[in-house]
Amino acid sequence: QGQAGNSSALAFCVVCHIKSACKEMAMAASSRFAFAGLFATSVLFGGLPAPASASAFLSYQAPTASQRGSDLLDELERVMGSDRRASAENRAAQFEDAMRPIFRSLPKTHGNRLTPGGVRYLLHRVFGERHGWFVEGLTSRGESWNSTSPAAFFAEHAGDEAEGVFERRLGDGGLSLHEAAVFAATLESLVHEETVERLHAALRVLSLDDVKEDSVSEHDAERIIDTYMMMLVLGLNHSTVSPSLISRTWTNIDAIYPNWHQTEKWVREIRKEVVSANPESRTSFATTTQVLEEVADRYGRWQDSECIALKTDLMKHEDGTSGRVLLKDFYGAALNGSFQYTESKEYLRDHGILDESNPSKPSVIISNYINGPSNCLASSKFYSVCCINECEALLKPLEQHIGAPDAPPSRIVELVQRLPSATVDAPRTLPAPLLQRLDEIAERHGGKVPIHGRLFAQWMHHAFPRECTFPHVSGTTQMASRKELSASHGHVLDTPALIAEVESYSGAALEVDVSTGDAPDKGTCELPWIAEEELFVPLATQSVPGRSLGGVLRRWAALAAAVSMTIATLRAAMIGKGAGGVYKTEKCMV
Repeated sequence: QGQAGNSSALAFCVVCHIKSACKEMAMAASSRFAFAGLFATSVLFGGLPAPASASAFLSYQAPTASQRGSDLLDELERVMGSDRRASAENRAAQFEDAMRPIFRSLPKTHGNRLTPGGVRYLLHRVFGERHGWFVEGLTSRGESWNSTSPAAFFAEHAGDEAEGVFERRLGDGGLSLHEAAVFAATLESLVHEETVERLHAALRVLSLDDVKEDSVSEHDAERIIDTYMMMLVLGLNHSTVSPSLISRTWTNIDAIYPNWHQTEKWVREIRKEVVSANPESRTSFATTTQVLEEVADRYGRWQDSECIALKTDLMKHEDGTSGRVLLKDFYGAALNGSFQYTESKEYLRDHGILDESNPSKPSVIISNYINGPSNCLASSKFYSVCCINECEALLKPLEQHIGAPDAPPSRIVELVQRLPSATVDAPRTLPAPLLQRLDEIAERHGGKVPIHGRLFAQWMHHAFPRECTFPHVSGTTQMASRKELSASHGHVLDTPALIAEVESYSGAALEVDVSTGDAPDKGTCELPWIAEEELFVPLATQSVPGRSLGGVLRRWAALAAAVSMTIATLRAAMIGKGAGGVYKTEKCMV
């Protein structure tokens, strides 16, 4: 009778176990702890389907991906309105195309869906690549990716019902590619609504909110756009900003943001491009909104040119080819005229930027510094615009060619040796120590290397030290947001403090290699390696929970396990050894 017979036998055994457990619990009914246990068990029973025949189990047809996607859009319309549904539906196809290579390469459940941690990682990657956005609630601040649910974003910005729409699906096996795309499209549509809010604020502070749309002059249209950009780039709260603050900021804009005029010129070019398609309504509210939506979409990629210039400047002070700048040289550059490089040692350490593996020669990791929050510019209530991670552009072709969560070391070596970066030529032959490190990672994972794990990210840092950040173990760093840094300037050193820092290292003795008696060549030391693994998205080991045969049996088995745990608790309570516990999110350690 095959699977049906085995399934019936398993269900029968589970029911017998539960009946036996109930008898034991009834014997302890005089205890109020037992009452609590019985109550909990009754709740569990109430949440489960009644036993059914194996044929009934097998006849169940799970909803298809398209049905789930359609249901999701219907729910969005019910909770957020038809306009938001239409906006999300229009954007979803583009997101699907952008997400597909990453989605294919991430570990998924047997239902081909991503777990909450996987969804969060995917969304962070896509918004970073697409716009340079670090979205609040999606970006990791040093914690593991599975530490919070991505749906929490909607609780703050769209209400509990909107959060529930996505949370239910995340809890019921995760999100499909289409559902993840709808999530991203819904988020992006909320960002565009904020564009309109900020535009209204610009009209208000300029006393143009009562001016009729057809009477706005060309000069006023440009003033509106400039005021909008000032609020965006400087992270001003458009809900509370005052005309007097805008006026003072205009007076000091060159000192506050030296690259303002380049930004202004770029925005004029975007406006010219949009207006050329709508010349008869060049100053209308609709056209201006379209200009600013284009600016919001493209600004992150445009401003990334500043990040590239910053990296180029840091490389002038690099310690050999290590992808690091000695701390004394970092602060020395600030004293020699750079308006950058004034972050305190505490800030650099807390944000995982300071390499202190050699305590006598602390250094700044270039890639970690570039991708740190002090280099984020524009911000809104949804996101900050930060430097685009160059390593993700290197990881993408690996994801496309591998198309799976892991690969043999030989396949990775083959691809990486042909992979060029801004500072590494290709093709090349990878050094033997790097090949050995890759083999060691594979040995820990049954012969294959997970390409979304901390050890492989560390390996990529060794292969591309100027592009790929050094990945710290989650929980060992604490990333502040741009808003938090703006509220407190304690992370910035003044000139006397910079001088003191430089002088503290000026007398440091040159290290000598004890084996040869020679001073080491600059930058030839091996980069640090921490042999601790952590999977950003854990490898799937279970099927998707649901009403399929396997899913129902697993729920009955889970109930049996819960009953066993309740019995153990009751026994402990009756002998005076009750215990309490705190839920702890694991880091998916291997």
